[in-house]
Amino acid sequence: MLDQTIVRVGVRYGVLCGLASFVIIMALYLMGFNALGEAGRWSYLPLPIFIFMGLRYFKRFHDAEVGFWKGVRVNMSVTFYTALSAAMLLYLMLYLVGPEIIQQHVVELRALLDQSREAQIKLIGESNFEQAYQELDNLSPSMLATHDFLSRVIVGMLFSVVAAVFFRK
Repeated sequence: MLDQTIVRVGVRYGVLCGLASFVIIMALYLMGFNALGEAGRWSYLPLPIFIFMGLRYFKRFHDAEVGFWKGVRVNMSVTFYTALSAAMLLYLMLYLVGPEIIQQHVVELRALLDQSREAQIKLIGESNFEQAYQELDNLSPSMLATHDFLSRVIVGMLFSVVAAVFFRK
């Protein structure tokens, strides 16, 4: 059953976390870093903070005896809205900035693939490696935003379980 309170807490803290993550991505981009690569991992920093704040708020003002599953539901709501808002803002940024940010990211990815060529070929095979190498030319803003959404959901799921255990009754 859909609990309106969980959704409202998820929207409030999730959208704020998505905005904070996007501000970090924009700051990295403006400082000259590749915000889509290794440096972009800094944008995950607000996620556990807002997950804990959202569940603390829910426990304090709505349900003082939060169980594990309800805590997970609250945290997954925050995670979903964080991932959704951050991915939408990232898509808008990639679309408005243009293809140069994507091309910079592709250059970095190709350099990483070239460094680990032998290990990658052992793992996935020569033909799959070459296909993956060629597919880098087809990266689009929607693909990068989808990847960002999915990775934030996965990371958020891990923090959701930890926070639910911490705040359970």
